[in-house]
Amino acid sequence: MERPAWEKWLERSRYDLGTAVALVAAGRHIYVIFMCQQAIEKAFKAVLARQEKEVPPIHNLRRLAETAGLLETFPAEDVRRLDFLSQFYLNARYKEDIQELAKQVGEETARGFVQFTQEQVDRCSRELMR
Repeated sequence: MERPAWEKWLERSRYDLGTAVALVAAGRHIYVIFMCQQAIEKAFKAVLARQEKEVPPIHNLRRLAETAGLLETFPAEDVRRLDFLSQFYLNARYKEDIQELAKQVGEETARGFVQFTQEQVDRCSRELMR
């Protein structure tokens, strides 16, 4: 029997979080942030799949959290973090000047976003087990 889609989304989310942790150790801070965004995106999509809602082909974390009914539980600071990750995701994919982008993220920032991402993946995991 095939596993449910939400389990696959959560598995990918955890894999991306693990990749973010590995990238901190490698000093690849731009891509730490990129993988944090990906991990949270996939965790939110796991919740949507579990709710049997359509999983939209979008990357905006605020919109995904809102669609999943999670946004109202986020403090304002966490919503700002979601917005930062969504914007940084786009910049990491398309910005030509990687050195300019690298100036925005040091090790402390990268570690902070890994912690935030772990919290969001844990939150979604709890939601999925209800």
